[in-house]
Amino acid sequence: MFAFINARIYDYNRYLESGFIVFNQSIIEVGCMSEYVNRGYQELDLTGKLVLPGFVCGHTHLYSTFARGISLRFNPNNFLDILHQMWWKIDHFLDLDAVFYSAVMGGMNQLKLGTTTLIDHHASGKILGSLEMVKKAINDVLKMRGIFAFETSDRFNLIDCINENLDFINKNHNRFSSGLFGMHASLSLSDESLKEISNALNSNGIHIHVAESEMDETECEKRYGMRVVERLEKFNLINSKSLLVHCTHITEHEMEIIKKHDATIAVNVTSNLNNAVGISQIKKFLDKGIRVISGNDGLMQSMPNELMYIYYLSHLKTKSPTGFSLDDLLKIIKNNYDYVSTLLGVSLGQFDLGFEADFVISNYHPYTRMDESNAFSHIFFGVYPGFQPEEVYIGGKKLIENYKFIENFEDFYTSSNKKSEELWSIIKKEGEKLEFTD
Repeated sequence: MFAFINARIYDYNRYLESGFIVFNQSIIEVGCMSEYVNRGYQELDLTGKLVLPGFVCGHTHLYSTFARGISLRFNPNNFLDILHQMWWKIDHFLDLDAVFYSAVMGGMNQLKLGTTTLIDHHASGKILGSLEMVKKAINDVLKMRGIFAFETSDRFNLIDCINENLDFINKNHNRFSSGLFGMHASLSLSDESLKEISNALNSNGIHIHVAESEMDETECEKRYGMRVVERLEKFNLINSKSLLVHCTHITEHEMEIIKKHDATIAVNVTSNLNNAVGISQIKKFLDKGIRVISGNDGLMQSMPNELMYIYYLSHLKTKSPTGFSLDDLLKIIKNNYDYVSTLLGVSLGQFDLGFEADFVISNYHPYTRMDESNAFSHIFFGVYPGFQPEEVYIGGKKLIENYKFIENFEDFYTSSNKKSEELWSIIKKEGEKLEFTD
């Protein structure tokens, strides 16, 4: 067993100025140094350093990793054009090797910035076996925790999508891996498809984009005479495990439906800004008692940055510098840990007996008093900006030391460069021939 000693310790619940943590794959004991007794532990002296729980990303798209640097014809007039002109071209041509390498590199980007658990929403032209490739990258190569789903959509083979989700869910439920039933969005799924999914769901939670843009709502009303959340409820697709992503344009009635079913909303404010679709009513969600978590939608690799943008943009949304508090943000952070803990069947996010030993360590030196009363203010304003962990542990295993991966991943960089070049070449050659039905 190991022991961090002489560390500043903060887990969003309590702060210890000089404390210790004894752990193996999970936490054995936590306390003040005045109470510490070495019972044969391997000691790791963290004098002057700060220990936080590893971050959770509540919604990401690892398949988007190879979009970095690509040049495509891109002149969107609306949100659907963004899908047609970029994302649906990229995912369409991903083979299983590309799925694997994009997941490895995307996971590495997030791990080195402190994310230890992520919820991925995958899409690729190769459906069957694709989630196992993402899992291989995240669990086997990077040793991260992950919850995975395939974006079922009418542009893919529906039965293959259903089977891919269900097979993965049925085979994976452990400390490191679990599954949700992935769906793209209401605008890309017919009533017939929703009925098929509902019949197959078997009480599993769905993972779906909801009202990311106004188009999702207007198209739903035009085609089906109801709004997106109402439509999902009609087909019995919302339950306490369900993850509804964005919810940028939902009404109060839709919020009440989400609350009634105890479902979760994952907000992704940076991506919403990038796509110019709006800012979610995060404060209102929280005030209604809806569980809100934070993701990055595959765009912003740093969860501390994403959390900062939630705080500042919610001030803009509420038109008040006090309309969204640090206590509100703390709720979201704790919700991230609680939601993934339930899906994985573990305890994450606190430094207490039996919780998983997932840590990020920062070399933070406060220049004003830091104590129980103001610890999160120090974390938010002092640690989060520019955050990169000096060390990262998952399940008690050190993965990053002195800001560098312990494992040598150079071969993955080489292979990913080669694979991304192949993908770009195919997209530029064949991409313009693709025709999508809405």
